[in-house]
Amino acid sequence: MTTKFTRALFLIDHSLMSHYRTSTSAKLAVDRLAVEGVLCSSMVTMDEARFSARNAQDLAFITELYGSVFHWLDTDDGVEQEVARIRTALWKIGAGRGAQTTDIQIAATALRHDATVVHNDRDFLTIHRAVPELNHIRVEP
Repeated sequence: MTTKFTRALFLIDHSLMSHYRTSTSAKLAVDRLAVEGVLCSSMVTMDEARFSARNAQDLAFITELYGSVFHWLDTDDGVEQEVARIRTALWKIGAGRGAQTTDIQIAATALRHDATVVHNDRDFLTIHRAVPELNHIRVEP
């Protein structure tokens, strides 16, 4: 589990963060959440961001941003238990393949650390239907 904070934790998905420099609504939402709570990243959100890099300079910038600005949410056995619970819940609602593996891992990390996923990805809406206790905020750039 993560260090206890008095402010809310916001796990920022790359589906939103990829628009930070180009979308006023994305920038305003992320900046507002940075004041309200603690912006977080994880192994999966970091790798999603690295995958989007266009060159070595972009990769270095992204790695620095995610590694120094965001609070890191660890992945542990508890996250794996949440992954299994989410996938089982998806099958129960008839959406067993209704969310990508990476998004399930991000949701599981958020659940494990009592964080809110901030995103622009329909997969989190599907996951929330199966696991209503997943807190999420969708921001459309």
